[in-house]
Amino acid sequence: MPTQQFRAATWLLFSAATCTAPAWAYTQHEAHVHGQVELNMAQDGNDLLLEITAPAADVIGFEHPPETDAEKQTLTQAVQQLNHPETLLSLNASAGCQLHERQVSHTLSEHAESHDHDEHEHHDHDHEKHSEHDHDDHEEHGHHDHEAHKDHDHHGEHGEFSVQYTYHCDTIDQLNALTLKWFSHFPATEKVQLQAITAKGQQAATLTANQPEFRF
Repeated sequence: MPTQQFRAATWLLFSAATCTAPAWAYTQHEAHVHGQVELNMAQDGNDLLLEITAPAADVIGFEHPPETDAEKQTLTQAVQQLNHPETLLSLNASAGCQLHERQVSHTLSEHAESHDHDEHEHHDHDHEKHSEHDHDDHEEHGHHDHEAHKDHDHHGEHGEFSVQYTYHCDTIDQLNALTLKWFSHFPATEKVQLQAITAKGQQAATLTANQPEFRF
């Protein structure tokens, strides 16, 4: 199945599953929690899709667009690390799984920050169109609103990474274990909430540095 169709089918599977799933399923995507990473696994024939959603704070230690050279380097190194799934997880060798495609994205773009700034500037410009009598009041009001909005955006930032790994497994019927090495590279993560939909059914587990293996 083409990758895009596979991903679409995966989301349909997870959506359908959570309609009748136990309580643990409803914790997925409900909140952005530092120290908690989500890992979804879905099988379609001999193809396997792994999707990871992680708070930026877990991966790089901050959640705003990088401002300093050091932060930019940290972000670059993290993206490079995430592009090497063999360093972050492993599937049991007998399943014969080979990486077919990988995709790493994040919400820490400087463009998004600039876009918000442009909207604020446009908002202030609208205030300047009012009468001269109200100009001072509106200017002061616009300034305070702008600063308050900036503060709100800063404190309300929730940067995150989204990662997708697609595998083709020659003997997927022998797939029975996933081991995470994530915690060695990103120690700020306290736990990984895993949800799996495979030929063996729907399963869930909480993985930690002390218990990094999932068997199914």
